[in-house]
Amino acid sequence: MNSVLFPLDPGRRQQEPPSGLPLVVVPHAGGTAHAFRGWTTPARTRGLEVFGTRTVTPAAGSPAPSVRDRAHRLAQSLAELGEPFVLVGHSLGGLIAAEAVLHLERHHPHAVPALLVVCATNPPQLHRPMPVPNGTEAEAVDFLRGAGGTPAAVLEDRGMRELAVAMLLGDLASLRGFAWDGRRLTTPTAVYAGRTDPLAPPESLARWTGAAESVTTRDFDSGHFFPHDRTAEVLDAIRLDLAGRDAPPGIGRPHHAHRP
Repeated sequence: MNSVLFPLDPGRRQQEPPSGLPLVVVPHAGGTAHAFRGWTTPARTRGLEVFGTRTVTPAAGSPAPSVRDRAHRLAQSLAELGEPFVLVGHSLGGLIAAEAVLHLERHHPHAVPALLVVCATNPPQLHRPMPVPNGTEAEAVDFLRGAGGTPAAVLEDRGMRELAVAMLLGDLASLRGFAWDGRRLTTPTAVYAGRTDPLAPPESLARWTGAAESVTTRDFDSGHFFPHDRTAEVLDAIRLDLAGRDAPPGIGRPHHAHRP
């Protein structure tokens, strides 16, 4: 694998073949794939091996790459993977993941994932106002507090707060000028939501039927960061959606979505 994909399990050597079905994760704005480190052990017990993604290489003075640029870079790495995989994106990562699959469907149809999973990601065809419109630290901190997932200690420490704000603003800059091109994904798509998520509420995620032909939605008892609050439930749902089965009680309630 090239530098865009890397194993998250610290005990695994880079060149070893995957020991389970590769599960490739794309993190939220302001985060890194290491947020999914807690997935490695429970994923392994479910026959999955977690791989992180690095779609941005920091370069001083360079403009932020667009969502589409990041997605195309990811798609190229996925096309070289050479085996079935699951692609999971969280929040902004879900948008990048969907764009990557759109690119694969057009240019590398042999390399599309067995399942695309988007978590806490509003449908790509909806208008997206910039979450931090003026790019100020105060706006960014308010956004981080509202989204959850950032420890209070990080926001209270000046150095850590400045780093968190810089990472968030750098990622959000990728959204400038983004517009979905109107095509619908043909890859099976699972759309997951947190029941109390103020940024991507379950009712808006049902509109993913406008962007994908085969959609199943599930909601989980948590907020925007449910992939990390409800990891075992999310991984169980992924296994079920790979098999095309409904979830038993206790796993995110399934809703089979149909295009209106």
